[in-house]
Amino acid sequence: MLLWVLLLILGLLSRQAAIAKKSVVEPRPSWTPILEGEAVTLICHGVGPLKEERAWWYKNQQLRGILSTIIQTNHPGEYRCQTQGSTLSDPVNLVFSSELFSPPELKTTTSEPIEGTPVNLSCETQLSPQRLDTKLYFSFTRDGMVITSSGKNSHVLQIPTIQTKDSGSYRCEAKAVTQNILKQSNYVKISVKIPVSQPFFNLSAFRAQASVGDVVEFHCKVLRGSFPIQYQFYHENTILENKIALSGDAVSFNLTMTVGHSGNYFCKANNSFSYQLSKNLTLSISDPIRSQTNTNIMEITVALIIIFNLTIVVLVVYFKLLRKSGRSSTPNPYRVSSISDLQEPVYSNPSSQKELMPIYGNVNPVAENVVYSEVTSKEYGKEANNTKKLPEIEDSPVIYAEVKQKHQPRDSKKTNAADRRQDVAEN
Repeated sequence: MLLWVLLLILGLLSRQAAIAKKSVVEPRPSWTPILEGEAVTLICHGVGPLKEERAWWYKNQQLRGILSTIIQTNHPGEYRCQTQGSTLSDPVNLVFSSELFSPPELKTTTSEPIEGTPVNLSCETQLSPQRLDTKLYFSFTRDGMVITSSGKNSHVLQIPTIQTKDSGSYRCEAKAVTQNILKQSNYVKISVKIPVSQPFFNLSAFRAQASVGDVVEFHCKVLRGSFPIQYQFYHENTILENKIALSGDAVSFNLTMTVGHSGNYFCKANNSFSYQLSKNLTLSISDPIRSQTNTNIMEITVALIIIFNLTIVVLVVYFKLLRKSGRSSTPNPYRVSSISDLQEPVYSNPSSQKELMPIYGNVNPVAENVVYSEVTSKEYGKEANNTKKLPEIEDSPVIYAEVKQKHQPRDSKKTNAADRRQDVAEN
C-alpha cells in the first residue's frame, strides 16, 4: 500500500516537471496589430537563464534556426520557440498594419454648392487606440494643386464664399510626421452651381406694334447660369410656351397675333435652384379691317355734323330774312338798290346828310366763274346840322350781296383799263 502511494507521488511530480519545462514566447509590445515598419521583440522563456540559453525558433511551423532567446522581427506570422530542457511553446501571431491611423475620408457639406455660399470640407480619420497622442498634419488638394487650409493640424477646410473657380476634384492627406506615414483620402467632386442672371427678352415686332395675323418671334436668354435652364414665356400672367436650354443659346418661339394678344409680355429663366424674370414689353395689336371701318364711321360722322351745322346756319339765315321781310314795307334807308349805284347812295331821310362809303369785296369764291360780293356801309365825314340820328341796324352789317358771273377778259390790258375807269367813276 505504501509503495503505491510513492509511485503516485512520483508520477505527479514528473508531470509537473514536464509542464514547467514548456517554453513561452513573449512579444513586446504586447498589442496587435503592430504598425508597419516597427520591430517586435520576441522573448523565449525556458528553464534556464535567458542570456545563457539558446532557443530553437519556428515561423509558420518552419525552423528558422537556433538563435538567442531574445530576437527582433518586423514580419508578420506565427512564431514558436523551445529551449534546452523544455518543450515547444504555444504559437504567437504577429499582425502588422498601417493602423497608426485609418485612411482618411473626405467629407463635404454639399457637393453642389450655390455660388456665393459657404462650404466646409473635413478630412476624417481615427488614430490607433495605443497611439492617441500621435500628431497628424492635414492638407487639401484640388485637381492636384495644394490648397492652403486654416491650419496644418486642422482637419477642416473652410471656404466662406465658394466661386465658380472652386469647382473641381478635392482630396485630403493625413501625415504622421514622426513615423513618416502619409495617407490620402478618396476624391470628392464639387460642382459649383451658378444662379441665373436676369434674362434678356425681345421680340421681332416693329416698334412693339403688330397687326392681326402677323407672326411675332419672341426671344429669351441669360448670360450666366448653370444648365439646364427652363424658359417660360408669359402674356400677362398666362404661360404661352415652355422651353429647355442645355447650352448657352437663346430660346425662341413664334406666335400668330390676334386682337386678344395685345398687352404685356415677359419671360422667366429657372435652373431648379434660382429664377429671374425679364422686363416687361408691351405689344399693341391693330386690326386693319376694324380700323378702316372705324375710319369710315368717323368720316361719315364728321360729314353728318358738317351737314347738320350747315343746315342750322341756313335755317338761321332763312329765319332772319323772313323776319326782315315781315317788317315795314318802307324801304330801308340804308339799303342800296344795286351795285352799280353804290357810288351814289340814296337815303330816305336827306336831312341826316350822312354819306355811306361802300365797301365790297369777293368773299371766298367757290366756283371758277362765280364771285360772291359783299357790300357794307361805313360812315365818314361830320354830321350835318340836322341832329337826327340814323336808325341802328339790328342785323348783320351786310347791306347788299349779289352773285354775279365772273367773265374772263380776252385782253388783260383792256380789262385792266376798264377796271380803272370804273373805279374812277365809282369814286
